[in-house]
Amino acid sequence: MQTVLKEKVNVDAVFRSFKDNSKTTHSGWEHKRIEPRYVKRKNREVLKVQEVRQSYGQRKGKRLQVHFVIHCEGDRYFHLVYDADKIIWILLYEFDDQMLFDEKEVNVEIQWDGLSGSKE
Repeated sequence: MQTVLKEKVNVDAVFRSFKDNSKTTHSGWEHKRIEPRYVKRKNREVLKVQEVRQSYGQRKGKRLQVHFVIHCEGDRYFHLVYDADKIIWILLYEFDDQMLFDEKEVNVEIQWDGLSGSKE
């Protein structure tokens, strides 16, 4: 089952400038450079990311969005998107662990007026 969220969230993430050889930098990860660690929802729930299961970049015109499938504590799985142009994070979906994430590109249209704490 898949639950649509489309929720703006705060994310604690590591941004890397170069490839390092530590165990936390997985093969193929160096070109993606972003690793989400915690997702903070408006309802005050904090999701601790245990593993980034998949990530890919998607161009929307000149904008770059980076999509993540994350595995969080409690065996919860989410689709998370970082919009590099608008510098915001969106929690798109929560889905069951049995469900394989469809690798097709997901089109995300982010409507944001640039004001912190703006109403949706």
